[in-house]
This record gives sequence, structure tokens and C-alpha cells, in this order.
Amino acid sequence: MDVVITEWAFQSYLDLKHKRVFTSTEYKNKIRPSAELLKDGLPSPHSQFRNPKFWGPATDLRGNPIANGYKMKWHNIGYGKVQLRLAVAHVDHQAFLCRSYVKIDEKTDRREMAKFKIQTRDLFMGKYVLRGHI
Repeated sequence: MDVVITEWAFQSYLDLKHKRVFTSTEYKNKIRPSAELLKDGLPSPHSQFRNPKFWGPATDLRGNPIANGYKMKWHNIGYGKVQLRLAVAHVDHQAFLCRSYVKIDEKTDRREMAKFKIQTRDLFMGKYVLRGHI
């Protein structure tokens, strides 16, 4: 499966890197390798993706699943031991990395998922900026 890095994902990565949310080692050894597992397709053959603490459906404000939307989750990341999230959309046999954020509380998660819902709509319409592939 093709894993697409969108402008949204790239910009959020830069923002989080600038804020020192995660270390370079965590990115190289934990975050990036997890995202690379998406290359093997969805549903994933990797056991990590059967763990709801790592992978699950993205939900909107009412708790309804966002069509083709998922979240990757990492706990105790960086010096602040934060919960890092990566929103992933599965569209046309491709995995689109959309946005990363720190989950501070449920309100933050809901706000980010509202933005992600708009981004998934934009992906279906072909309105996104391609920044690269994994």
C-alpha cells in the first residue's frame, strides 16, 4: 500500500518537532517504523494494529466513526510523557497521513477529529498537497 505524507502531516510534524514533543530517537525508533507498517495494507497483518491502545477508528464529536478514518496512538512520548496521535485516512487503497497532535484531553481530541473529518472529505475530492511517500 502506498503511504502518502500530506502537507497537514508534514506541518504538524514540524510543529511538534519544534515544540520538542518527541525526541529524534523516538521518531526514528518508534513513530516512523509504526507508520511504515501501513505499507503492508489495511487491515494490517501486524499484531500492533489489533491493539486498541495503538490503533483504532477515528470518531467525530458524537462518537460516530469517521469514514475511512483511523488513529495511531503512542503513550508516554517525549520528555513530557504525552499521548501522541496520528490521524490516518484510508482512501483508494492508499494510507494518507493527515495530522499529528498531542492529546491533552477529550476536548482536544474532538477538536482535532473535527479538523480530520474535513481533511478526509478533502482527500476524497482530491484537495490536498502531497509532500512525499513513505
